[in-house]
Amino acid sequence: MKIVKSIEEIPKIEGPIALTIGMYDGVHLGHQMILNKLSKLTRKGGSRVVLTFSNHPSTLFHPNAPVPQIISLEHRLSLFEKLGIDLVIVLPFDQAFASQSYEAFFGHLRTYLPFEHLVVGEDARFGKGRLGGPEQILKLGWHTEYLPKESYHKETISSGAIRRHLEARDLKKVKKMLGRPYSIFLPFDKGNVIRENEVQYKWVTGMEKLCLLPSAVYAVDLYTQGKPIPAIAFYQGNQTINGETELQLTLYFEKEIPEADTIDIAFVSYLHDELDPEFQVSSKASLLESLNPGLPI
Repeated sequence: MKIVKSIEEIPKIEGPIALTIGMYDGVHLGHQMILNKLSKLTRKGGSRVVLTFSNHPSTLFHPNAPVPQIISLEHRLSLFEKLGIDLVIVLPFDQAFASQSYEAFFGHLRTYLPFEHLVVGEDARFGKGRLGGPEQILKLGWHTEYLPKESYHKETISSGAIRRHLEARDLKKVKKMLGRPYSIFLPFDKGNVIRENEVQYKWVTGMEKLCLLPSAVYAVDLYTQGKPIPAIAFYQGNQTINGETELQLTLYFEKEIPEADTIDIAFVSYLHDELDPEFQVSSKASLLESLNPGLPI
């Protein structure tokens, strides 16, 4: 998968080209339906392209109250690659971008990316003032499809709904809407892992600008390669004075994590509200034993 950071950097790619445009925060089941449509349109040859943004539009329009993200940009890109996308164009959502008319935006884009198909969600609007609605876009001459939203138990699947369920600690609904467990994708340096004793490892890490779960202790699975490593995570989230979020994770686990550049921390279940990572070793051991039945403590 190729990644470029401006329209002018777009390389020559095999046609026909199927394109989608959007923030794609979470890459949930509704998003996946659109991405799968790109694959269907190019299954006899061609390229699947996503144009997405490095920052949420709220950082421009509401800088003091930006919308926290479900997943990081790096996580989004990783999921795009797994879903078979060939090219991702990552643009900043800045004043220059927001000031373009939809005609100017698409005219410039098609100079570098002569796409045949555009696939977006039913509420997609383009250009300054969101004036590029379906009636206007369908007149521009290429094949455009507006796909309906997916739902779960009569609730529309959306990034906003997933954020609400995360804040309510409803990991089950989040999993159903994402099509996978909720997880945090991070760079990983094995040198930062501490061996506390003969059977227990500790790793402290953190992340900013993500939608927060309630602070608590959670059962998680650590993925780098191969089978997941069960762990317990002490999750502490805070909101900063500029309206952004930050979290600290203290993880305990019994198996050594294989060397890797990144790690995916998948949240399995809520355990309890005790947030002192230094609470009794026996308590941590019993929690780890419940996640690793049959292993010695």
